[in-house]
Amino acid sequence: MKLNKNFEKDIKEIIDFALKGIRKYSPEAAQLVFRTGMAESGYRQLSQYGGGPGVGYFQVEENTIRDISENFLLYRPEQKAMVMGFGFDDAGAIERVKGSIILQAIFCRYTYWRAPAALPKLNDSKAQAEYWKKWYNTEGGKGTPEHFLEANGIMY
Repeated sequence: MKLNKNFEKDIKEIIDFALKGIRKYSPEAAQLVFRTGMAESGYRQLSQYGGGPGVGYFQVEENTIRDISENFLLYRPEQKAMVMGFGFDDAGAIERVKGSIILQAIFCRYTYWRAPAALPKLNDSKAQAEYWKKWYNTEGGKGTPEHFLEANGIMY
């Protein structure tokens, strides 16, 4: 599904702002985060379809939010301070992420940041689809690389 051009521009600007705000921006990261939102919700859903654990446009799972907070941010006070500056707090963490596109993008980016493999190159759609499947949707997830490509309007 294609997004309204103004809405797409707004989402991309928010992603850029969020990733620059935590010093984890690159064109490759911003493109992958944007495309992740397209694959996960098409920017139409804040709660997971069917009542699952994913929240926000990027469908970050509650366990992932807690894991990033407890096992990543806790040991990186500078990163934690930056995220808290955007309104994150462990109290009400899920609701804070669900209610903030900035925090959703940040937690999506942290999920990729923690992956042991380098980000795919800019515009390498097939590599991005495989990377998303392996490191974000995971082997147990229902998504497929073909879904990622289709959701982003990319023919495969």
